[in-house]
Amino acid sequence: MIKVLVVDYDKTFYLNDLDIKKNIDLISKFRKNGNIFIIATGRSYHDFLEKKEKYNIKYDYVLLNHGATILDKFDNVLYNFVIDEDIFEIKKLLQIEKSIMHFCCSKLESRVDFSHDDLTKIAVRYLPDVNIPKIKEDLDNKFSNINSYLVSTNMLEIISNKTDKSKSISLLINDLRITKKNVYTIGDSYTDINMIKDFNGYAMSNSNNSLKKYAIKEYESVSELVKELIKK
Repeated sequence: MIKVLVVDYDKTFYLNDLDIKKNIDLISKFRKNGNIFIIATGRSYHDFLEKKEKYNIKYDYVLLNHGATILDKFDNVLYNFVIDEDIFEIKKLLQIEKSIMHFCCSKLESRVDFSHDDLTKIAVRYLPDVNIPKIKEDLDNKFSNINSYLVSTNMLEIISNKTDKSKSISLLINDLRITKKNVYTIGDSYTDINMIKDFNGYAMSNSNNSLKKYAIKEYESVSELVKELIKK
């Protein structure tokens, strides 16, 4: 039976250079057995491409921008979900003047402005004294068609609510005609929670507690989970 493994990238698949080498070696064995490997990351296309080339990462599919853009291993775009709320109204509530930096992403572009067509993600890194949870709350109350994430203590990111990592996985496995019970996921952050809840979900030991409570088991390294899946 084909297994599907979906792995978050930062602080999960990549912890350090030694660990990612172990992960890549075992994923190669996992895929040679006919299984499917998917990376699910908040990174945009060019941000992830840099890591893909640096470490020679092989995969079958990649979910970018928290699931907003889905590519196959040949970089063909299979799905792309844009933010369909009023971008400039969102910009007002984001209080960009209080940010250290900000950028937007489109389908395959990682650094575009708010005026660009078809935005898939907005990212804002704030100054230390900004009340980011209040900005998030205001956004969530005003706009019904977005998902907003506190991806770190000072960074907020926004995508369409038509997608997230879990919804993107569901789209792919439906296309591949693979049953939910054969899908395994592992991550560490808030943006991974839904995929951990909705599938056979595992947590990194460095995960936040909001995610850990939904996990079947915790691991120090993705390689530990892959070893167990190869033996199944």
